[in-house]
Amino acid sequence: MSIQIRQKTIDDWYRDCRSFHWNDNDVAYRVIGAGPALLMVHGFPTAGCDWSDIAGELQKHFTLVIPDLLDYGRSLNRSGRTWRIHDQADMLGALIAELDIASCHLVIHDVGDTVGQELIARHNENSLGFEIGSAVLMNGGIFPAHHRARPAQKLLLSPLGPLVAKLMSKRKFSATLGEIFGPETVPDSAGFDALWTLAIGVNGKSSFARRIHYMNDRLEHEARWVGALRETDLRMIMINGVEDPISGGHVCDVIEQEIPAMRVIRLPDIGHFPPLEAPDDCVTHIRAFHGLGEAAVV
Repeated sequence: MSIQIRQKTIDDWYRDCRSFHWNDNDVAYRVIGAGPALLMVHGFPTAGCDWSDIAGELQKHFTLVIPDLLDYGRSLNRSGRTWRIHDQADMLGALIAELDIASCHLVIHDVGDTVGQELIARHNENSLGFEIGSAVLMNGGIFPAHHRARPAQKLLLSPLGPLVAKLMSKRKFSATLGEIFGPETVPDSAGFDALWTLAIGVNGKSSFARRIHYMNDRLEHEARWVGALRETDLRMIMINGVEDPISGGHVCDVIEQEIPAMRVIRLPDIGHFPPLEAPDDCVTHIRAFHGLGEAAVV
């Protein structure tokens, strides 16, 4: 069954959106629900609306803080500068402070995992302005050596990146993105239309070539960020769509060897986007991780 995101999903999601000004950025975010705080950080190339299919259930138990990262989605990048992972972490720290939240749990995906790794590194150093209670990670390049970037990502990161971004079309975008879903969860035409809208956001196609520099950040800070996961005392799980060619099943084995404290949950037939492809499984496992129900058998 193809994913269910639609333009109406996006319209409904941003209807109650708030804005937070940070360093010449108007950061779009939502706060919904009640209970312990969950900071939910999306991946590349989309936006916080990625969490829409699981937010409805999770808000019954948690206060969900769901931003669009700098230069993503509806977060307006007024300067047009390239924001790096440390900047993203700084912004999230400022947002949590603005909301007067003392402690939160992380639910993170893709580049959100990388931002989360920096937050966890700061937690380990006691240099973060809030407490992290736990972390749920989903498909992401937490080990750069095992991250299998797609050709389009490599081109965006090359000197040709700005031109590649300029020439990107919805058809090319859909063909590339469709390769990283599971065999039965590839979006239909309306789903790709919605994802294209999310990816372009308010900053346009040119932002693709700025955002992609998170891949360089991962290489530069590999020791710090992998070390953060190895050394932390936080409870962590990885929910992984094993059919993801970028960071799927091949990463699960590495996690179990390198970070034995992180429990790995494999989702068969699911690709790079578990919250879109398998929202019910994600909710079940997040609830169980927090002691709120039994985990699905997978």
